[in-house]
Amino acid sequence: MPFLPYSQNQSYLFPPYLTDWIAEDHPARIFSDLIDRLGIAGFQEAEVEGRPRYDTRMMLKVLLWAYANGIRASRKIEDRLHSDVVFMWLSGRQTPDFHTICDFRRCHEAAIDRLFAEVIVLARALGMIRLGLIALDGTKIRASAGVGSFKTVKEWHKALREARQKVAEILAEAEAQDQADDRKYGPDHSGNELPEELMNAKERVARIEQILTQAGENAKESLRISSTDSQARFMHSQNGAIPAFNGQLAVTEDQMIVHAGVTAEPIDTNQLVPTLEGVKANTGAYPGAALADAGFDSGRNLHELEARQIDGYIPDGAEENIGKDLRNYPDLYGKNDFRYDTEHDCYWCPAGQALKRKTIQRSKSRYSEREAAVFKTQPGVCLNCPLRKKCTKVTTRTGRTITRGAYEAERERMKQKLDTEEGKAVYGKRKWLVEPTIGQLKVVGRLVQFLLRGLKGANLEFKWSAIAHNLLKLTRRVQAGDVEPAWAG
Repeated sequence: MPFLPYSQNQSYLFPPYLTDWIAEDHPARIFSDLIDRLGIAGFQEAEVEGRPRYDTRMMLKVLLWAYANGIRASRKIEDRLHSDVVFMWLSGRQTPDFHTICDFRRCHEAAIDRLFAEVIVLARALGMIRLGLIALDGTKIRASAGVGSFKTVKEWHKALREARQKVAEILAEAEAQDQADDRKYGPDHSGNELPEELMNAKERVARIEQILTQAGENAKESLRISSTDSQARFMHSQNGAIPAFNGQLAVTEDQMIVHAGVTAEPIDTNQLVPTLEGVKANTGAYPGAALADAGFDSGRNLHELEARQIDGYIPDGAEENIGKDLRNYPDLYGKNDFRYDTEHDCYWCPAGQALKRKTIQRSKSRYSEREAAVFKTQPGVCLNCPLRKKCTKVTTRTGRTITRGAYEAERERMKQKLDTEEGKAVYGKRKWLVEPTIGQLKVVGRLVQFLLRGLKGANLEFKWSAIAHNLLKLTRRVQAGDVEPAWAG
């Protein structure tokens, strides 16, 4: 059987069109068309003088296509512009270098929020955004900081003292050697140049002072801060404690991201309200319903949901434990067996005795605080109660106590809703909305570690990834024929 002719130096009678090398049904064509229909207000406009800038849409197509395919490093994107025919076609054979690509990615903080919203507007025009129900979740993403770069605030204060002492020693030594300046600097120098050792020491002092300033005056001495990314924090993940940021997402039933943000707080409790406000800013309205796991559970969050007339579903524990009695003493009367009297602000026990408000318990952590009223019977009442063995194991005159949080009514309503079969079914949707989306960002988009540093850099990169995810999701739906763009006809 003969072989087909092969030559790496094949010439063409006519120059080939680059577009002929991209299949008609290639997803990059749809991806490109979608970006052509986005508003790009806020991005750098061309200047009259100076070297012309690269076209904004071309840069967006290259960068977002790269992110959609898990290529995030600017040098690797530059390499694709020289070696990948799809990237060549998207860029029109223009080849911005990695510095240009990195600067474009990093310098559009305000414009990227508008671009995020533009993609959502486009998705709604294609019937891809159903804002009736959203799911929220947080995910830990490794920061651009090594474990060895971290020290506690106490250790940084010690390092600052040592660095300042070093500066003082160098200055003292220089003062003592003033007579040797001519020999040290030579006849062509004034003798005013700072020794390199002193310059390095002063730079170290300034850097440590910056780190401690960013930590804040009230930072605990045990707080660990990195010298390379002072805003990153150690957070628990599936791979143990890592330097990370906490990425927050709100996702629709179409797995479209309608909010993306980053926080340095390792827990999700304080992120519900910012996420809901972000959804409203991006879509123009609050969702009809919101699903979130127990990491978002707090009485204040339940109150905020009701205040915004959002049908919320947030359990106080793992999904598999919803409706289960996990008390330490399930054989004793539970809180539900005591009736709260709103008029008299007291609880009535099964034996008909009143538990009255006695004191207030307050607890505070780094990221949250809680207040609860403590209700008790009159001293000694429980000792003579015929139902005592069914109610409490306390054998002192104190007797049974009941606590009531500031948002107890909201918690009771949430528990009642989630205990129903309908409530469990609605909440069950969460795991196949937001969790797969996080998986797609990390597996397809390879967003396992931020390349940009600081909270601002991490937030920018997270939003680039979210925009790329949404555009890729739209591309696949258009390619599959699920939606028909008006321009397709």
